[in-house]
Amino acid sequence: MTTNIIAICNQKGGVGKTTLTINLGAAFADMGHRVLLIDLDPQGHMTEGVGLRESYEDDTRSLYRKLIKDEGETADLIQKPATENLWVIPTNYEMMLAEQSLFMARNREHKLKNVLAPIADQYDWILLDCPPTLGNLTDNALNAARKVIVPVQAESTSIRALELLFDQIESLEEGLKIVVEKLAVVPNLVQTSSLSQRTLKELRDSIPAVTPFELRKRVVLQNAWDEGHSIFAYDAKSPDHIRAKQEVVNDYLDLARFVIERVGETTK
Repeated sequence: MTTNIIAICNQKGGVGKTTLTINLGAAFADMGHRVLLIDLDPQGHMTEGVGLRESYEDDTRSLYRKLIKDEGETADLIQKPATENLWVIPTNYEMMLAEQSLFMARNREHKLKNVLAPIADQYDWILLDCPPTLGNLTDNALNAARKVIVPVQAESTSIRALELLFDQIESLEEGLKIVVEKLAVVPNLVQTSSLSQRTLKELRDSIPAVTPFELRKRVVLQNAWDEGHSIFAYDAKSPDHIRAKQEVVNDYLDLARFVIERVGETTK
């Protein structure tokens, strides 16, 4: 299987981007694929969400220094969370300096692509959790991936945020002479309300890449996050939580199958 690198991004915060990255990766892993997750967000939420919180304070291995100064080997950055069947390159506090450092760097949009080159063929899927900004880190992710998934919430500001992101992607495509495939816009953290349903209809009428299903807001996902697990590794205890976990697992397996189908369509 060809390695597929996907940027998960939205400059609008609070859309569940990191939760989607972790659990889509876990869904691919559950299907037997080799998966690498990379945390590009200086806040380190994905690093924490897969149980690697201590890595955020660790300065012995630094994605930032590899990205900016080409220090060390990419393979040395990769960690295996104890409870997950996937691999992770966590971030640390030094990534707070990345936007400014990249601004001053030559060939700045190609830094991450060069970091991934030695190890990319070892994985079926590499998912890049982007920061909630339209900056140099996001540009690096889009250039390295050439494929993007955008989680959105069913609220009125989502369409405007999507327009800004798509404008950024178009500008990057023109500047670097590349094509970034929009695999999916995923309604996420959806709650049952008439407003949500109206917004979902507006999204689907306006954006052709919106998935035909949505991911609901579920307490069990927050519980898994609090314990540093994907929903697949989360040990639900009560009958209600066991049932809710299985429903969420099925949702993410549906998303994984949708993405596989979309990748097949875009590579024909």
